[in-house]
Amino acid sequence: MKLSELNLRNYGEFLQDPPASFRIKTLNLPAAWDYIYQNKKILLRVDQFGLDYAQAFPPSDVMLFRRDRYERDSTWLTWIDSPQFSEGAFTNFFHPLAGNNRPDRQPDRIEITFAPSHATYLIENQGVRVVTKILIPADEPAIVQMIEVTNLRTTPITLKVLPVLRHAMQWANMDAWDKPEWYLQTAFCNDEAERLGFSTYLTDPKCRAENRRGAVLWSTISGASSAEISYEKFTGQGTWQNPSALFADRLELGLTDGGAWGEYNDKNYIFAYPPVAALQYDFELAPEETRSIQQVLAWTPLSEDYRLPPVAIARQPARFLQAENIAEEIDHLRRAFDVMMNRRRVQSPDAALDQYTNEWLPLQLDWVCSLDRGHPSGMRGGRDSANDFAAMAHLEPAWTRQIILIELSCQRVDGWVPRHYSAKGHAGKERDVRQHVDAGAWVIEMLYEYLAYSKDFALLDERIPWLDQPATQVDSVLQHALKAVEFFIAPENIGEHGLIKLHEGEWLDTVNQAGLEGRGEGVMITNQVIMCLTWMEEILAALVKRGMFAPEDYQQISEKYRHHALCLRDALRQHAYNAEGYFNGFFNDDGHWLFSPQDPDGQRRVYAGANWWSIISGVAVPDLVDSCLKELDFLKTDMGYHLNYPPFDREPVAKVGRMASGDSPVGRSEHANPYNQGSHGFLGRALATAGQGDLLYQTLKYLLPYDQTAHPVAQTLSAPYGVVNVWEDIPRYRNRGKNTFLTGSIAYAIRMVYDWMYGIRPTMDALIIDPCLPTEFTQAEVRFRYLDKNCTLSIDHKSGNQAGMRALTFNGAAIQTTQRDPFNQREVFIIPDTAFTGDDNHIHATL
Repeated sequence: MKLSELNLRNYGEFLQDPPASFRIKTLNLPAAWDYIYQNKKILLRVDQFGLDYAQAFPPSDVMLFRRDRYERDSTWLTWIDSPQFSEGAFTNFFHPLAGNNRPDRQPDRIEITFAPSHATYLIENQGVRVVTKILIPADEPAIVQMIEVTNLRTTPITLKVLPVLRHAMQWANMDAWDKPEWYLQTAFCNDEAERLGFSTYLTDPKCRAENRRGAVLWSTISGASSAEISYEKFTGQGTWQNPSALFADRLELGLTDGGAWGEYNDKNYIFAYPPVAALQYDFELAPEETRSIQQVLAWTPLSEDYRLPPVAIARQPARFLQAENIAEEIDHLRRAFDVMMNRRRVQSPDAALDQYTNEWLPLQLDWVCSLDRGHPSGMRGGRDSANDFAAMAHLEPAWTRQIILIELSCQRVDGWVPRHYSAKGHAGKERDVRQHVDAGAWVIEMLYEYLAYSKDFALLDERIPWLDQPATQVDSVLQHALKAVEFFIAPENIGEHGLIKLHEGEWLDTVNQAGLEGRGEGVMITNQVIMCLTWMEEILAALVKRGMFAPEDYQQISEKYRHHALCLRDALRQHAYNAEGYFNGFFNDDGHWLFSPQDPDGQRRVYAGANWWSIISGVAVPDLVDSCLKELDFLKTDMGYHLNYPPFDREPVAKVGRMASGDSPVGRSEHANPYNQGSHGFLGRALATAGQGDLLYQTLKYLLPYDQTAHPVAQTLSAPYGVVNVWEDIPRYRNRGKNTFLTGSIAYAIRMVYDWMYGIRPTMDALIIDPCLPTEFTQAEVRFRYLDKNCTLSIDHKSGNQAGMRALTFNGAAIQTTQRDPFNQREVFIIPDTAFTGDDNHIHATL
């Protein structure tokens, strides 16, 4: 079945062309279905109601605008009104509607199309068609909007068209007593009678000149008659949803009241009170006649003295007021996204999975790497960004390299990596220093993936500072990586059972009080550290081969790392593996095992993360795998698998954290839900390690959002194209999908397909091919790039074996070289990097 053939209850449909596109057919969706546009310089979130929010240089800079909490109506919209309307004014997004209208009222025709290049909102209502196109240019911190209004009647019509932006340019985390408008200066500009503009200048509550910002909204002038810059005057005795400006003949400011750029007077200038950027256009349209308004909102650089720039610089984005430039940019964006979606391609018997993997997953990975987890706080998650960029290493290695340098510049000198770090790096002040311990392990995996794909070992010689040291005290990236590993195996960070100490927590954030007193230990993080020790040893061996690391130092470190990995493995099997045949989750400061056959409240609980990572790391391989996987029956739910079960719902349990204190109710977020990355991403990776291709395939369907058997929209309410963070079990909202795009599941989904299902795994000096396929995939093909060469992997899978290669050829020659995988213990074929001499390479695998 193709994605376009899915039954989505007439809410909308996947499109075959353009790629990664979806068409919404009704405004009465069960929830907001959103989509992202971003180019690293600006990020815009939209949904069926219009524009939601925009941020410059995500996730670290100012918000250009955003809706208020729980608000649905766009903060940048265009009112359409006419004395010939019988049902009142409406907007280019239809809602809000003026007057006494039912909230579920539909226009005569509605089509909302989200495509990677641009969003299109088509509304036909009361004999008028309004088409709005919204895009972000490829290389500009700008949002472009074109509104076309067409008369569908057989007689002329008089229209009043009011585009208005309720902007509140601000830093996201203001003090509670501050208001954005206190620091905003807005001026209306008539730029030589060629275009109309609104300048915005943001100052800083803490008097930091470097935190001042500027923006400009340019609009076409043809048909314009008046303007407004005061929100209070625009809404009058009404509201944003029904403003007084709709009922007035004109807005208060005439076009001649607009000053030149940088000119301020009593009419064209406002500060300290909420601003808008509103214009009125008056059109007389003959039948079938179309008029258009183009607008562009752009972040603008300031001058050297932190003031608004000269008009020549401010005007640069105004080229998008020309319709032909917009059309040209859309075409450019389409080509760029085609390149993104053709870097890797899969072809299998499952057409829907192929399309989703080829189109939607790389696009959403691009989004989440800018969104991070959607908190416009100026910080990135230590584990979150490392997780995402481990998958991005193949698609955008330069961006991944940048993130490695930024994150490690925020590492403490003892090797610890913060839970959140400043997106500005060492110079940034935003940071979250809660003592979660796991971020360093995710960073090592990201570093390994980057080096394996890029072979950029020169990165390890780059010199960067430490979080708690002056900027002048720098060490190599290699020293930072070694310190990250050394942090975990330092005696003070290993607990009484020989496992890694928790301190304030690891990946499962709601277990945040199990190790505050210094006794608690974590099972999942211990498994991660075992893998980090193995990866770092491999990195050092590669450096020795290249003459970049002393052999005698490698020998000493290698022996040390192998010793610690073996000790950690033995400790897990001896102490964390319980009598019922699965791994406990945590050991807390009170001396109790949690997620065990008998928790302190008497419940038998299972934590998926501890068990799936015990398989991933090889600790459970081969003899304990089946006993761990039998807990799948215990964790099963109709939306996939619980992350942990049962919930803490009897009484508070001390020294666990939010999950067991009563402060994180049952069914919320990761509390006894199918929490997507942990429930399905970690499980899928474990199943690939275990060679369980059929279960891996089923688990991937649970992770992805489109399958209407696994995730019917009638229950999830969320967009069937958007990967979610969790399927929540909330009263009145059973199985609802939450937090589209704000999840590590996107990176894991990509890696589940390419790394673990198709088994394409680069190492420091070679490419491993180690597929784990479902039985029904008798043939499959993957196109990808490796070492800047084109590669095609064809897999014959008719033996019924779900894993374990029988033969491999490279460009027609049989590959004989194998090695034992350190984690899954399978004998795997390896293709040395030196074999990739031609531009086109063909790999044929037989399972």
